[in-house]
Amino acid sequence: AEPLDRRRLEASERALGQNHPDTLIVIGNLAATLNAQGRIFEAEALERRRLKASEQALGPEHPRTLSALGNLAMTLCELHRHAEAEPLQQQ
Repeated sequence: AEPLDRRRLEASERALGQNHPDTLIVIGNLAATLNAQGRIFEAEALERRRLKASEQALGPEHPRTLSALGNLAMTLCELHRHAEAEPLQQQ
C-alpha cells in the first residue's frame, strides 16, 4: 500500500498543489499506512506537515484540521510523548 500511497501523493501534489484539501487527505492516508507498518516517526512527520498545511488552507477550526490534530495527538501518545499530545487533545 505504501508505494501506491506515495505515487498518489506525488501525483496529487503535481496536479493540485501541496496544500490542496485532496492532497492533505492523501498525506493522511500515507501517514496511516506508515503508522500501521510501525514507522511511527515517519508518520508523525507527515501528520505534522498535514496539520500545518490544513491550518493554512482550511483554518484551525475546520473539521479536517481538527481530525489532523487528533491524529497527531494519537501518534504522539503512541510514542509515549504524552506531554506533547495533551495540549493538542485539549484544543
